[in-house]
Amino acid sequence: MISRTEAITGRITREETSVDDNKRTALLRTLAEQVETLRTSDGWQHWLNVAAKFRTYSLNNQLLIAAQRPDATRVAGFRTWRQLGRHVRKGERGIRIVAPLIRRVTTDDRVHDPEQRAMITGFKVVSVFDIAQTDGEELPDLTMPSVKVPDDSLLDRLIATAREAGIAVDTVETAEEGTHGWYERERHTITLVASYTRAEQTRTMLHELAHAHDGPHDGDTRSVRELVAESAAYLVGVGHFGISMRDASTVYVASWGADTRTLEHLANRVRQVAGAVEELVRTNADVTV
Repeated sequence: MISRTEAITGRITREETSVDDNKRTALLRTLAEQVETLRTSDGWQHWLNVAAKFRTYSLNNQLLIAAQRPDATRVAGFRTWRQLGRHVRKGERGIRIVAPLIRRVTTDDRVHDPEQRAMITGFKVVSVFDIAQTDGEELPDLTMPSVKVPDDSLLDRLIATAREAGIAVDTVETAEEGTHGWYERERHTITLVASYTRAEQTRTMLHELAHAHDGPHDGDTRSVRELVAESAAYLVGVGHFGISMRDASTVYVASWGADTRTLEHLANRVRQVAGAVEELVRTNADVTV
């Protein structure tokens, strides 16, 4: 029986044929170890904190950044930093991640005119550096998307966005103790409990919007669905809107005991759901509250 590290290494090695063997082996070992940390509540929360800052990066690269420089905030390659008027300080050690090798190929099938397409032919190890490892010109603060609204009106914006997308939003005055809201897939309806603060209702809206964008999966349990929804809500709330959200590590127990492939699948599912919610918000950015 092969180990989890061997399983990850074997699967990714077949894809990353152009990566230098020694660098590849070390990087894959780091990646395998980092996947293992997803088993704990602290490990899952740590990944979410990194993923919220590096949303466009793959899961593998998010895990590699988390392992090598957990306090990173903005990363870029050596040349990119120079183009931005900053330089990497001498002696700084790069954060190793994996980048695709892309080649342009020409296709001709006698029916359509020849065209060029981009094709990934392999992967390579590259180094990026955090802004804290550089000196130079001050960079502007990362601005939030145009959809960002003041916190006190964010709830209204999310409700209007949901309704514009065909998701009904109802409210009730009270519910069973501890219940903040729920999503009914058959009715495509989100229900909020009005007795909670607007801040709590805002978080609940993000959570239930995540449920609405997480399709049914065979073998799902309630704890897994809650793990995905709460994790996606965290990514959207912190990474997209820049709001402060306490963790909800009690739901992360759903990841304990899962095998490596299941953990990776869950993390990628969280990223996909969060991306769908963000796309919903962007698409309906002009909705009138």
